[in-house]
Amino acid sequence: MRSHRGRVGLILGALGCALLGALLYAPAGSSGRLADDWILLRTVRRVTSIWWPFTHNDLGQSSGSGHFYRPVWVLWNAAVYDVSHSPALAHVLNLALFAIVCVEVVLLVRRLAGNGAALIGGATFAVFPTHGESVAWISGNTDVLAAALGLAAVLLALGAPPSVRREVGIAALTALAALTKEIAMVLPVLTAILLWALATGAPARAAESASADSPSPRPRDYLRPVIVMLATVLAVLIPRTLVIGGIGGYGGQALTPVRGAGALASFILAGFSAPQLELLHHPVLLLVPLGALILIAAGAYAAWRAGDALTARLVIAGLAWFLLALVPVLNQPLNLNTGNGDRLLFLPSVGLAIAVGALIGRRRRTTVVVAWTAVVVLCAASCVLDAREWRTAGAESRRLLTEIDHLVPRHAHVFALSVPSDYQSAHLYPDALEVAVHETGRPDVILTGCMPVQALSLRPGQVSFVPLPGGLWFGRTTPQAPFEVPVLGSSEPQPSSACLFGKAPDRRHSTIGTALAAFVVTTAPSGSYYLYFDGRNMRLAY
Repeated sequence: MRSHRGRVGLILGALGCALLGALLYAPAGSSGRLADDWILLRTVRRVTSIWWPFTHNDLGQSSGSGHFYRPVWVLWNAAVYDVSHSPALAHVLNLALFAIVCVEVVLLVRRLAGNGAALIGGATFAVFPTHGESVAWISGNTDVLAAALGLAAVLLALGAPPSVRREVGIAALTALAALTKEIAMVLPVLTAILLWALATGAPARAAESASADSPSPRPRDYLRPVIVMLATVLAVLIPRTLVIGGIGGYGGQALTPVRGAGALASFILAGFSAPQLELLHHPVLLLVPLGALILIAAGAYAAWRAGDALTARLVIAGLAWFLLALVPVLNQPLNLNTGNGDRLLFLPSVGLAIAVGALIGRRRRTTVVVAWTAVVVLCAASCVLDAREWRTAGAESRRLLTEIDHLVPRHAHVFALSVPSDYQSAHLYPDALEVAVHETGRPDVILTGCMPVQALSLRPGQVSFVPLPGGLWFGRTTPQAPFEVPVLGSSEPQPSSACLFGKAPDRRHSTIGTALAAFVVTTAPSGSYYLYFDGRNMRLAY
């Protein structure tokens, strides 16, 4: 009877975590298409058969074109588009995928640390404040879909008895995840970490959860799922290499020690902070992620000193998951000013859910649980605010595209001296503005974007440009709509050779990665038009 009540409670708790996660981001359901969504739309419109995505990269380009190989993701979005051309369906299905991942996290933590820890870990994952870019943005569903498939493979590896059927299932799910996003290539390592923790803590966990339906693996079976996953990942690399002509990835993003260390630091800081905390604008807020890390480390140390080796090992396993899941993306630092790159924390955050679930779920001190509940409430509020920012960004995007349509004559060559890259932590057009203009009915326009602007507040008149001789422009802005400049090399898309920009000297205070004055130089053909984003609207430069 007690086992039955525990199982019912677990099911209800898992569904509660799923519902919580979906509801937090529901306000973003009306945001429409933003940024890379227009590139994705162009790709899915080109899909001609179920095999087509397997012979093209994610941009719809043929073999040898580089970039990324994500045929399962392209197929998913093509199927959604075939059902309905409205972006609303894509948003609803993204919420459903996120709900599924929340349930998977509950089941994963339960397998490792028991029912109590499972609900705490699931709730922590559901309200994790960096999930907005993955859940609220259509293009972010590559992370959610890959995580849903990858976690299913991990759960099968940890929870099912060894058999040919299990190995086939693990291989199939791993292949689908790896063909959805490259981050799934680390699944063998992540599974090995959990099997290590599971093997050590099997007796204590069995006594606590009394789970007869999830037998602990025998020592000789520990490596079998890892080997199956590794073989599958290596097999996926073959068509990937053939289609995109090499490793792929963003152009001009070579991994160096400095760039890797900076990227790792940016992910760690962002992973323990709410997106609304502008860390580089207010450096004192760096104490938030520092404090969170210290508390987790102190909790693990206290558990070890108290003789609770299982909790200490699970916390170590969770933190190791977080760090190792970041290895494939260390050449792409997260922008701490805009939150661009938060989506890369989606799979790593599962490790933090494991660590927090094990740490709090097994000790259950009243003061600790109360403090955790307060953090969950604050994080949930942060997620709702993030979702509303994406909704606002969607409305602004549609308005800006209408303004461009009205300002630009037919067959014009247009230079946008400043481009609204983001509204707070939501994307507008860090790139793909020209594609958005084409896909919304103006394929006749050639549009080159120049200086990106992050709009912290939407007010007209914040940005201005003055023409100088030789195709040079001098731009000034305010701290509420700063220009974005690269920190670690080129963390943003490379500007066109027809439009280059750089930071200009200015006595006013600006943060790392931003500027309040900038030079823009264009090699514009005769008869070109010049626009700029003034902090709210698109305007003609003259």
